[in-house]
Amino acid sequence: MFRAVPLILLLCLAPFLPVPKAAAAELNYSLYVVGLPLADATLNLDLAAPAYRARLRFHTVGVAELFVGDRLDEHTSGRFESDRPAPIEYLSSGRQHGTDRVVGMTWHDGTPVVTTITPPNGTEREEVPAALLPHTMNPLDAVVMLLQLVARTGHCEGSSRAYDGRRLQLLEARTTGEEDIPPSARSSFSGRALRCDFTDKTLAGFRIGTGRDDDMREHHGTVWLAKISPASQKLPVRVSVETRWFGDATIYLTSASP
Repeated sequence: MFRAVPLILLLCLAPFLPVPKAAAAELNYSLYVVGLPLADATLNLDLAAPAYRARLRFHTVGVAELFVGDRLDEHTSGRFESDRPAPIEYLSSGRQHGTDRVVGMTWHDGTPVVTTITPPNGTEREEVPAALLPHTMNPLDAVVMLLQLVARTGHCEGSSRAYDGRRLQLLEARTTGEEDIPPSARSSFSGRALRCDFTDKTLAGFRIGTGRDDDMREHHGTVWLAKISPASQKLPVRVSVETRWFGDATIYLTSASP
């Protein structure tokens, strides 16, 4: 479930404005569904220009660990070109629904090339046409782009495409405004935050058989971003995303280290 979060954050570039100098950070999150903690995640960011790196680690906990036991470890690296993340390498490895999964990609002239993929994509999804791949990013670059966009403009309006080696999605977001997030025992953050509502829709790489109908739906959610310290830029402090059967899943920031 958390796997979708970097994808839904992908936004297009706003007009150029100066970007504040960014520092490395480690952000820890917990995911809850119907009041139950189901997953923990850690996001590491190093946005020191001209290069950047990001890593997302995710694992199920509690009841979900007993019945599912999912894992995810994603890495990306790249450079900023005109303040736009230009990915160089991406690797995603983990375990989902009892199956080991790996995707590796490199970028050539702005186009991703899949270097390794397990299991083969053709057993699960339709192939994404090559003509749709230029100028797409991986999920973690989407997070980097969002942070740069909000740092430049204070807003999150935009749309773009995200490719994870298996499917291509259209992401659209809009600024709803500033909101107060009340204190919660589940989160280390409370206070004023920028609310951005989003939608995501699969454009290509639809699931074969079960799951295709869900891929055809447009999904909705919300992300709140705020400064976690006076010197930081705005970072994701809470996310709410739709689930198919159990209403919304909520992702809470539990701790952060500069």
